[in-house]
Amino acid sequence: MEKVKKVETVHGERRYKESWKVINEMSGRKRSREGQLAGCSPEERVTSWFTHFRDLLGTHPTVDGAEEEIPAVLTNLEIDDGPFTATEFATVKSTLKEGKSAGPDGIPPEVPKNCDLDDIILRFATRL
Repeated sequence: MEKVKKVETVHGERRYKESWKVINEMSGRKRSREGQLAGCSPEERVTSWFTHFRDLLGTHPTVDGAEEEIPAVLTNLEIDDGPFTATEFATVKSTLKEGKSAGPDGIPPEVPKNCDLDDIILRFATRL
């Protein structure tokens, strides 16, 4: 109890450290070395990491016949990979739900749905 009262008299950042010191002493808990990287200097720690991952991942694999051409499996599919059409864009716009958050581009769905930007968007999309 004396140790707890001693901690109560300490203020600031030191109080936090002293509190944990008392808790660890009372519970018999010792600082674990598990998960700590061996090495006294940054260079030694880098070497330890390098060795760890080299042992973990091994060496580069050797591939026999890497120059062989892989035959195409699906060749006669009717997939249009040309520029977007106005019809395709209208279909996509009709599936947009208002009130949802913006995607990774930061544009809310209300913008393409309610603003008259179809020609601009189609021109931009066909240049990609």
